[in-house]
Amino acid sequence: MSFFGRVRDYLRPVNRPPAGGRRDAWVHHGFRAGMVAVIALAVPLMFPQSTPGGFDGIDPGSVARQTINADFDFDVPKDPDRLREQQDEAEAGVTPRLRFEPARADSSVERVNAFVTQLDSVIPAAEANAALVRDEVRRVAGGIGIDLTAEGVIDSLQVDYLLDEASRGLLRDELETAFEGLREGVIRESELADISAANVVVREESSGDDRVRAVGDLVRLGDFTRAAREGVGDRLPPGGAALFQQLLLMGQPTLRIDQDATRQAREQARAAIPQVEGFVLEGERIITENTVVTEEEYRRLLAYQAQILERGGTRTTSDFLRSLGMVLLVMSMLGILVFATFRFRRDIYEALPSFTVLLGLVVIVMAAAGAVAATQGSPALVPVALAGFLAAALFDSLLGLVVVSTITGILMGQPHFAGLAAPMVTVAGGVTAAFAVHTIRTRSQSWVLVMLITAAYVGAGLLLVLTGHYALGEMGTTAALGFLNATVCTGLGVGIGLPLLEAFTGRTTEASLLELSDMNRPLLRRLAREAPGTYAHSINVANLVEAACEAIGADAVQGRVGVYYHDIGKLERPQYFIENQPRGLNPHDHLTPWQSAEILRDHVRHGLVMAEEARLPEVVKDFIREHHGTQLIRYFLEKARAREGVAEVDPSDFAYPGPKPQSRETGVAMLADAVEAASRVLSNPSPERIRALIDHLVQDRIDSGELDDCPLTYRDVRIVKREFAHVLTGLYHHRIDYPKPAAPGETPGGPGAAAAGGGPEKGGVEEVAATAGEGAASEPIDLEQAAQGDTGPIPALDSLPDSDPEPAAEPEGVASGRTD
Repeated sequence: MSFFGRVRDYLRPVNRPPAGGRRDAWVHHGFRAGMVAVIALAVPLMFPQSTPGGFDGIDPGSVARQTINADFDFDVPKDPDRLREQQDEAEAGVTPRLRFEPARADSSVERVNAFVTQLDSVIPAAEANAALVRDEVRRVAGGIGIDLTAEGVIDSLQVDYLLDEASRGLLRDELETAFEGLREGVIRESELADISAANVVVREESSGDDRVRAVGDLVRLGDFTRAAREGVGDRLPPGGAALFQQLLLMGQPTLRIDQDATRQAREQARAAIPQVEGFVLEGERIITENTVVTEEEYRRLLAYQAQILERGGTRTTSDFLRSLGMVLLVMSMLGILVFATFRFRRDIYEALPSFTVLLGLVVIVMAAAGAVAATQGSPALVPVALAGFLAAALFDSLLGLVVVSTITGILMGQPHFAGLAAPMVTVAGGVTAAFAVHTIRTRSQSWVLVMLITAAYVGAGLLLVLTGHYALGEMGTTAALGFLNATVCTGLGVGIGLPLLEAFTGRTTEASLLELSDMNRPLLRRLAREAPGTYAHSINVANLVEAACEAIGADAVQGRVGVYYHDIGKLERPQYFIENQPRGLNPHDHLTPWQSAEILRDHVRHGLVMAEEARLPEVVKDFIREHHGTQLIRYFLEKARAREGVAEVDPSDFAYPGPKPQSRETGVAMLADAVEAASRVLSNPSPERIRALIDHLVQDRIDSGELDDCPLTYRDVRIVKREFAHVLTGLYHHRIDYPKPAAPGETPGGPGAAAAGGGPEKGGVEEVAATAGEGAASEPIDLEQAAQGDTGPIPALDSLPDSDPEPAAEPEGVASGRTD
């Protein structure tokens, strides 16, 4: 047993319909529900937990591909460069702070008084010595911070002026008067040069009050000194005036820049600039799909991204609710898939391997989509075409469509695939793969499928361009990635996925059936060589079945291929079947009815053994075991009854083992097998007689209950009979009878001509034999026996000699490939 066969055996307890009872139903359906729940919990984990990546591709001036609403309240900060510019402007606009210190005027007066007082104490001791007086003046001036050490600073006139006590007092009074002007506010030029503002704020030191003054109204120290010197005028002699000018240096400015207050004011100005330019409320629209993104909207989106990252990569304030929502989304979409399978394809739902494959395709695509989302890739890279291809090839195209729709619905709930682009691209590729898979007949035609899927991606990209969701360049990218996706998916599906899934599920795809239809397959070659009659019969039956299956919507390929192999068991003893026997040689003449019936029945058993050895799929084996159903081999049954008596014959000894046909295809094969065999002995096969033959044989199978287990409806049967009649009428169309040339001495239309021209097609002895056998030299033909799988004697359609040579007896039980 193969590995997959052992897996199916292991899963058998949950791989069969509930036999009855609540417990079986809970196990059967609960196991499947558990699979859905596990997948629903696992799929959200396959996608990036951080959602800002879902906003990629949105830039100022581009067309938004999705609508984004705020999941929480947040501030929109200003652009850093813009904020810095505004802060710099605010700082530059701060009015400098000056501190007014009138006490410094008093300090200046005190310094003058101290200077004069010290001179009063030292000059008399100098005894009018000019050099000594000059040194003492320099020393005293240095003590109060006035540098008079340079040569020529104090000349003789100044020394003479200082020697007079009255002159020193006058000098002191003039300096005190001048320094009173400092109380109006005086500032150094060096400090004023650093002020670029038009106004300043002056704070009174004593009161702490501020007042704004124009910079032009401030008194500079140089202007103060000049005004003081000019104010003295001629009141002081030249020596006293020179000393007055030099001693004005003792005056201290009463206005100075308050660096600390100015810095604080500037910091307050920078801090006063708002760092946010807006506020977004929960639920407020940030980006609107299909609109051009503005700079303001883009800044709001960036702020939203930053807030999401600060909150741990979740767009909602509750991680639990978001995760629960994703799980419910996946569960609901899978629920649709499961319900569709349960409702319309119960066989897939009940077969656990098939059901597992169906869900597994969704999981595989979701895992790949998660990788695409993590790398910020295009939705054209999601291998949804692989799921559509495999689901349609294994099951059917409509189920493939449901699988693709399920995948698309789950992807739409992921932030990276939000908007119209992702669902349109994935649906285009997946649906095309699901419906185009049946257009290829050989694996070498896989490139046709690749081109069709690529064309679907191109079409989706074009629609997105026309609707404003894509730029033209994005369409080219979608086409290129779609071609890559289609190539990889087709290669994986045809070369790896399909064979593995066929083995795992035990299902047979159309591709495998088409490979089995190759007439060079060993069994078919043996059939053509060793049992040519059976081979021809199988080909004719296959034509009937294919036409009928196409008409009723059944699997025509399955029907044709199954019929090719339905009679391979006859290879064991081909000469015991009428279509392989030369005329007049029938080995059954030397056997008992029970032996003959056993040989005929055994072709089913031998066929199954050969099919197992050739590893033919189950769907083909069904045709071998079901094409006769449980019909009775009536010819030999009646022959046995005639010999032994009715009471002594067991009908089961003359019945095929069955089972009855279980599918529409095998049911059609049973009918076609009977009709084709009987039509071979039908003389004058006019359309009316063919239809009557078909009606009779089909009704017999219905009356005997052979079609009770297959889903053929009365409408299907009516269509099947019509197609049989159409094919057989074309096969047995009337041919022109060419008259035989008259022999010398004979006249046209004489007895000789009548004998030659009155062949089977003209209603001669064949017509008689096929109907009632009246006046015929041959044995009458029972159409019912002729349709029993070739169980009757060789039909005598022409007049036979009165005495035929006795055929040589065949050893009983001979299995050979000979046709003689």
